[in-house]
Amino acid sequence: MSLLTGFLRRPAAIMGMPDAIARGMSANAFLRKIRLTTGGYSRTRFLADWRSVGAIEARKDAFKYVRKDRRPSMKSMADVEWEMSEEYMFKVKARFRTAPDEPIQERFVNIPSDRPMTPAEVEAAVFDRWSDWEKYVGEELESANVVAGYHRIDELEPEAE
Repeated sequence: MSLLTGFLRRPAAIMGMPDAIARGMSANAFLRKIRLTTGGYSRTRFLADWRSVGAIEARKDAFKYVRKDRRPSMKSMADVEWEMSEEYMFKVKARFRTAPDEPIQERFVNIPSDRPMTPAEVEAAVFDRWSDWEKYVGEELESANVVAGYHRIDELEPEAE
């Protein structure tokens, strides 16, 4: 595979990280691999992505066991260093129909929040906002299930010597 253009290197690496983590590959080994195949990017940013993806992989099934009427604990939410508009973000699997006789389709939507929300509150927010989102006009929402929760943490700044 030839080297990718600069703006595609990071997304390509992030997409390959869950598989590398599952195989037990170290961060350094994976960084060497992507530098040879698709092209690398900043080591500091790479390590931040590796930590975020690792946290998501470690907690990917924890959120589905949170009761609908309880606030999720911080152990069930993945700490990420992504740039998000709010401190918390919830990933929701939405099932919808484009017409009454059409089959059910699925899509993921994100709900940002400034506080941790219960799964029932997140699902209610999706139903409330669905008709307001212009890109989903004409689609009827059947159900919404919270899949994951993310908590934004500040990037760790390297100490100056």
